Amino acid sequence: MTRLNYRPEHDRLYPMRRFQTKTYQISSEKIGPRSIRLAFLSDLHNSCFGEENKQLLQAVERGVPDLVLIGGDMMIGEPSPRLDVVEELLCALVQRFPVYYAFGNHEYRLMEDPGRYGSGFQKLCERLQEQGIKILRNAHAQVDTEQGVPLVIWGWDGEKRFYRKWRPIRMEEGYLDRTLGVLDLNQDAYHILLAHNPQFGRSYFSWGADLILSGHYHGGVCRFSENRGLIAPNFHLFPAFCCGHFTKGRQHMVVSPGLGEHTVRLRIHDPRELIMIELVRGGGA
Repeated sequence: MTRLNYRPEHDRLYPMRRFQTKTYQISSEKIGPRSIRLAFLSDLHNSCFGEENKQLLQAVERGVPDLVLIGGDMMIGEPSPRLDVVEELLCALVQRFPVYYAFGNHEYRLMEDPGRYGSGFQKLCERLQEQGIKILRNAHAQVDTEQGVPLVIWGWDGEKRFYRKWRPIRMEEGYLDRTLGVLDLNQDAYHILLAHNPQFGRSYFSWGADLILSGHYHGGVCRFSENRGLIAPNFHLFPAFCCGHFTKGRQHMVVSPGLGEHTVRLRIHDPRELIMIELVRGGGA
C-alpha cells in the first residue's frame, strides 16, 4: 500500500494540515440514563494527519465513541483515484469501534462511473465490508447499544443531480420517503440520518430524523460565525445550513466543516474539525 510522504515539520509550516475536535452535547427524551458518544468524520479528501493518520486516530480514541459515523467524501473522485489513505484509516477505526459509512458525491461518482474512474473503489468497498464496516446507500442499520437505547443509522445516497453547480435544485416532496422509507416516529428508537449535502436540510428535518449529520460545504471556505460561511461547492453564496449546529423543535442537525478540502485548498477562520457528539437524556429542545 502506497503511503503519503508525511513530514512532521509540515504540521508547523502548513497550519491547514491541523484539525480541532469539537464536541456537541445533544439531549433527547429517547436517550437512557447513560449517554451515547458518536464520532463523526466527513470530507477527509485524503488528508493525512501524522504518519498513517495517527493524530486523527488518537483524537477519535480520546473521545471514546460508541460508534464512528462517516459522512462521505473521504477521498477525491478523480480518474485513478488514490484510495489507500481512506482504506488504512477506516480499517484501523473498525478494529476499535463499529463504523457506519454513508457516501458523498465523490464516492457516488467513483461507484457509478467505473468506466471513467476504474473499478478500484468498488473493490475497496468489498474489502471494507469484509472488515465489518457497514456501508449505507439509501439503507439503514439498527444498533442495539449497551445503554439499551436502539439507534437506527440511515445513509442517504444523493444522486448526481443533487450536486449540480450554479443552478439551484429542489428536492421534491416525498423523495426521502421513496428512497429511504417512511420513518415510523412512534418508535422509541433514536434515528440518525447521514446525508452528505446540507443543502436540503429542510427536507431532512421534515422527514423526521432525530439527528442529521452532514458535511460537503467545507465550512463555506471563509467562515463568519458558527453557522455562516461564504460559499458552497455549487457556488451558491451564503448558503443555509452551512456549518455548525441547527435545531427544529426536538430535532438537531450538525454540519461538519470537514477534515480536508480539494480544488479550492483554502480556509479562512474555518478550521478542520473532527466532530464528537454526546447524546444525553433530556427534553431535546
